[in-house]
Amino acid sequence: MPIEPGTRLGPYEILQAIGAGGMGEVYRGRDTRLDRTVAIKVLPSTLAQDPAFRERFEREARTLSHIEHPHICPLYDVGTHEGTAYLVMQHLEGETLAQRLTRGPLDVGQALALAIEICDALDTAHKHNVIHRDLKPGNVMLTKTGAKLLDFGIAKAGAVKTSGRDTTVVQHDPVTGDGTILGTLHYMAPEQLKGLGADIRSDIFSLGVVMYEMFAGKRPFDAADTASLIATILDRPAPSLPGLAPMPHRLDRAIQAAMAKDPDDRWQTCRDLSRELKWIAEERLPTGATAVPAAARGPSRRQWIGAAALAAAGLAIGVPLALNRTSPSAGNATPVVVLMDSTHPMRVYDDATRKAGGTNADDLTDQLRDLPVVLLKETTGGSWHREEQILGQKPDVLVVHRSCFYDATLLDDLPLNQKYQPQLYPPAADKLETLLGYIALGNPRTRFVVYSRRSWANDSEKSAWVAGMEQRFPRLKGRLTAFAVPLDRPTFRHPQTAAEIKQLVTRALDTTMKAPSQP
Repeated sequence: MPIEPGTRLGPYEILQAIGAGGMGEVYRGRDTRLDRTVAIKVLPSTLAQDPAFRERFEREARTLSHIEHPHICPLYDVGTHEGTAYLVMQHLEGETLAQRLTRGPLDVGQALALAIEICDALDTAHKHNVIHRDLKPGNVMLTKTGAKLLDFGIAKAGAVKTSGRDTTVVQHDPVTGDGTILGTLHYMAPEQLKGLGADIRSDIFSLGVVMYEMFAGKRPFDAADTASLIATILDRPAPSLPGLAPMPHRLDRAIQAAMAKDPDDRWQTCRDLSRELKWIAEERLPTGATAVPAAARGPSRRQWIGAAALAAAGLAIGVPLALNRTSPSAGNATPVVVLMDSTHPMRVYDDATRKAGGTNADDLTDQLRDLPVVLLKETTGGSWHREEQILGQKPDVLVVHRSCFYDATLLDDLPLNQKYQPQLYPPAADKLETLLGYIALGNPRTRFVVYSRRSWANDSEKSAWVAGMEQRFPRLKGRLTAFAVPLDRPTFRHPQTAAEIKQLVTRALDTTMKAPSQP
């Protein structure tokens, strides 16, 4: 039942109803203590009276109140008055993205800018362990200062309620026998529809749907009824963006990856997707123009390549080829091999490797020097392990030591010594595995050679790891080779070890060069 103007909810006075949706009514109100205009969202009584929902809702509201980001609508307060639960937020002037889309698609540049803002806002929330769960155009406000993301984490339940164009989940009613669905159906990830719960990759799927709608002016998934809509999202691949000039093909690929059915095939973080969108925006700009602030953009792809080439000075054969190199999908005759390992003291290594003097990338470089490749070796700084820098090289082969991933957070707390090695190694290995999946998603030609001294005691363990990785990241299937360095070989300079790694790289290159060109 609507609340009459003049009604008080604690210290807040209701002034006017300004909107309604599946999760409650929104009112313009006044904070009588500070004499400022606020937005007040009143939750439906069916949810407000659910103790489990209330406990979770209040916990997430407290978390969200500590998140500060220019593109997240700040939460001022949360409370209950005579059984009515409410949220108090900043009052925003503007229109929702849903309202804007009723007039058609957005300009490519405008849509890119908004997508980047939403992406960065979600990334900040995810870093605070807050998942939106109901990202849709109606929860994005367009203001004079850009996009503002609304309504974090308050949808947690089942049965559907239709409001306008959207079908929103608002009450307990399992869709499957092992869970409930959450959010607005048109924008929900397949795992949510199956009742398997949501993680940050579910938000990424929803963001992909929102981005598609911004560029195309229509939803990628639609149907006449709820059952058909769910089946469409679960079973049908996302359509490609219409051929609208000047629509970058890379943009379509980025959005398609966001809407992958399997979470492991999507962008794994909003930071990853944001970097790609910023690069696309930068490449669309005429000389001297700026669409994304330099600080937010990060180093350009050209800057990354230049830095890597400088780091490889003295060992890269024909570095100018790297600077002017075309994409591998163009059938480049001089492939790039990235050696991702170093003797930097802040890397995470197993004890046996550290005692042997590091992973000896220089020795591996010497072994591969006579191959017809451009060799790029990581620098001694920590930045080389940034996923976007490696992807920026579009490597044909990535050669990496499994236990050398940089983990600054762990190393701040745990000194790098033998006592802490068991604690350092597993998260470092996990980060590296996620990196491989990300690179595989970004470049379908890249082959991977992973070697380790400690990880696999025998061929069975090595094969099990490869199989597990291919199951975790299906895009890696058939592109991943593992090599266990025997413990009885004192260093990677050992002739047999060097020869075996060279053989693996040569085979990977041969497979890459024979692979069909990608669009």
